[in-house]
Amino acid sequence: MKILGIDVGTKNLGYSIIERDSYGELTLFEAGVLKFRRANFKSQIVELNLFLDDLLSDSSGIESVAIEDIFFAYNPQSVLKLAQFKGAILMRVISSVGDYSEYTPSEIKRSITGNGRASKGQVAFMVKRILNIKGEVKPFDITDAMAVAITHSQRLGVKIKH
Repeated sequence: MKILGIDVGTKNLGYSIIERDSYGELTLFEAGVLKFRRANFKSQIVELNLFLDDLLSDSSGIESVAIEDIFFAYNPQSVLKLAQFKGAILMRVISSVGDYSEYTPSEIKRSITGNGRASKGQVAFMVKRILNIKGEVKPFDITDAMAVAITHSQRLGVKIKH
């Protein structure tokens, strides 16, 4: 089973595809970041849709999708823009995969590190350990997306190999 984890952002969108083998163990299939080239919101939505078309194509084999829930921010414009991005993503996910799950940042941090207030660095450290990644993974958008996918796999009852 392939699980897509998404970390929504208005400048960068992190994504990760985690694959579960027949024994329930997880391996990283693919991960990366979409860096939006334009500041214009309409252009970003078009770029996002094209990216999701490729990512969620019939040949991708993605069976389950998880996305980080929008967190509270002090800037209402940022929250509004994140909500619009998330809406565009969810529309595409629902039309391609049929369903999705959402997790708050504190749920994800608690799932990965045992601490709902863990730093991004602590989350990245544990994600690399869980997925047996040796090198550095930057930016944090990528490890955050991996954490979303791992959290979802745990909620689905997937055994994680350390």
